[in-house]
Formats: sequence, structure tokens, C-alpha cells
Amino acid sequence: MMSLFSLVFLASWEKTGSGVSNFINKLAGMQPEVGADELFSCTQEVCAYEYSHNGQRFIFVDTPGFNNEKLPQSMVFRAIARWLEETYRHSIKLTGVIYTHDITGNSRPPTDAQSFQLLRPLCGSKAVDRVHLVTTMCDIAEKSEADEMEGILKGARWQSLIQAGAQPRRFDNTLESAWNIVEGPGNTTKTL
Repeated sequence: MMSLFSLVFLASWEKTGSGVSNFINKLAGMQPEVGADELFSCTQEVCAYEYSHNGQRFIFVDTPGFNNEKLPQSMVFRAIARWLEETYRHSIKLTGVIYTHDITGNSRPPTDAQSFQLLRPLCGSKAVDRVHLVTTMCDIAEKSEADEMEGILKGARWQSLIQAGAQPRRFDNTLESAWNIVEGPGNTTKTL
């Protein structure tokens, strides 16, 4: 019997090209979008995908990235805010945020730091444990370089959120890896 409680993951709180659309495609068994292998955002609007897994109803949300070449950051933020407002009006509560980071990325655009700083106010201090900080592209990165970059992220940029309860995770581009990441924040009625 399927649960009536909807669980929502804002899975695209990320910079363009960090692999969140691929992450959602893995979870929902969908084909990649046209242009998904490029370093520009192929996601141009907030898109929700419903999927059932082990009797639980999930709603995965994909949004344009914050350093999107086609949309200004302010428009991306407003689109996400409008979607969240509409979703809350329908009594569907956000239960987790998955922030993705391309482990192979050598540069850090200013919008990446800005989007990351928006996480804590969105979640609030009592719900930071519902945030998963996910490194992507782990399947194509050199292990030593991925380990080094992950260490930098955990020891500097992500440190305050990790200390507050956020969970660092690795996505290795497999269905099992994706569900292991989602099922942590997804198996709760605690909302953000």
C-alpha cells in the first residue's frame, strides 16, 4: 500500500553541469535530456517528476542551475521560490535537499558560492540534517583527485553545514548509489 504522504526533494540546488538531471534520470529510469552531456544547463524551468519506490511516493524536482547561461540567477531563484510556494499551498512539504557538486570541476564560479550560501537559510538550523551534499562525476574522476577534492569540500566549504548535520555523499552514477542518497532524507516525515 502506497503512503499518502508526499516527499519532495529539491534536487537541483546546484551549479550548472553538476549532474543533477542525470541523478534524477537514474532514479526515475528516464532517458537523458538532449544536451545533458554538455556543460550548460539543459533544464530551463522547474520540473517535478513523481516516482514510487518500495511503497513510498517521491517527487524529484529539477531546476535550472544557478550559473545558467540562458537565465539570470535572479530568475532561477524566483522560479524556485514560486514553485516552493505553490507546492506548500498544496500541503506538499519539502523533506530534503540534495546539493550536487561536480567532483571534476576545477573552477568555482561566483554563483556556485552564492547558491551554496542559500542552503542554510532555506533549510533552517533545525533541518540541516535533511541536506545531502553530493559529489557527482565520481565514476569518471581519478580516485585520488576525487578524494582530494572531497577533502577540500568537507574541510572548508561544506564544513559548517556538515558540523550542523548535513551529510556528505558520493554519487557514482548507479541506480543503487542514487537510491542510497535519496532514502536517507526520504524516509521521514520531518519537513524543512
